[in-house]
Amino acid sequence: MASPALTDDLLSDIFLRLPEPADLVRTSAACVPFRRLVTDRAFLRRFRALHPAPLLGFLDHNGFHPALPPHASAPAARAVSLAADFSFSFLPSSSTGRGWVVRDLRDGRVLLDRAPEDGGGDEPSVFTEIAVCDPLHRRCVLLPAIPDDLAAAVDQPLRVEFDRWCEPFLAPSGRGDPEDETSFGVILMVQCKAKLVAFAFSSSSGQWRAPASLSWSDLMSGVGVSSRSPAFSGRQYARGCFYWVMDWRDKLLVLDTRRMEFSIADLPPGCHRRQIAIVEAGEGRVGMFALRDHAADGAVSLFYTVRQDDADGSSHWQMEKTIPLDPEFRHYIRGAMERYILLLRFPEHLSSAGVHVSSSAETEDLECFSMDVRTFQLERVCQLKHHILRAYIYTNFPPLLSPQSI
Repeated sequence: MASPALTDDLLSDIFLRLPEPADLVRTSAACVPFRRLVTDRAFLRRFRALHPAPLLGFLDHNGFHPALPPHASAPAARAVSLAADFSFSFLPSSSTGRGWVVRDLRDGRVLLDRAPEDGGGDEPSVFTEIAVCDPLHRRCVLLPAIPDDLAAAVDQPLRVEFDRWCEPFLAPSGRGDPEDETSFGVILMVQCKAKLVAFAFSSSSGQWRAPASLSWSDLMSGVGVSSRSPAFSGRQYARGCFYWVMDWRDKLLVLDTRRMEFSIADLPPGCHRRQIAIVEAGEGRVGMFALRDHAADGAVSLFYTVRQDDADGSSHWQMEKTIPLDPEFRHYIRGAMERYILLLRFPEHLSSAGVHVSSSAETEDLECFSMDVRTFQLERVCQLKHHILRAYIYTNFPPLLSPQSI
């Protein structure tokens, strides 16, 4: 009998069964017909539904750090590191030497910004130039400036990070047509002396809008916190909401992106505000890892709590699991994305000897580990030659950007 013809539908069914995303990259490189099939949007949606996004590595101020063997994602991470341009050389250069800085990463897309060309005057430039990039296909979209009538809502802004007075980040997928994977959204938040202001950009319309503005007095009303302008930092995301930790109280600022509304929530009791990671716990729930040291017995553990909804409409944090860590090492939480957290560790004897974690004397001892929320297993990602304060976890191959990308 003659063999059946390998139609596009049959090939697609075969490619869907490839075990790893790295296999998909190699298939794409085999020939033009294969590349056409595996880069089709409908195929990619089906593939992502069958294959949960792997942790491929992370980005920090020194570039991309792929997961290395024996990490399970090492083959796919190597394929990405070879194919992608994480130096972002395809972005427009600045005549004044101002460089692009990574500010967020989601679904394989990277958001970067830089100080505006006309900055440097007596007054700080609140708004930055923003670009959304696809490093795998070397494409980017430059966002338009926020219109003056919307920008007028900002009054007496507060510094949020180094020389930045605003915080741009990528909105979660699903805010528009789920069939249109080329679309994306960006949110830009400004913390002012008297209020919070959030602007939203949609690539579908190509326009900014100002959907959220709330005074500190209204936000803090009824929660037992002073109405003076607090400081929030350490943005994290899970289940349609962004979270920031309040610097001087055990509170969280919450931005619900489905309603574009701000609120205040409590941290679990005993959490160290700087050592938490918010993740997706499954079944529509939000989970939180908290790093705790026990000075009495020298033990170090990750405490895992899950936010549970009560019958009266309120919610509370419920302890789920304690994960012991090696007490011979000092640990730091440095990133979280969906179901992964990233830990940095170095030998405890360096700390007890008075060696600062950021010094060059101990760089060869810095290691990064990932933990999957589903398995609670630690996997070594890589070894570092420098300290990191924050890492952006890279977990997916990006869908194409819009046709207007450059």
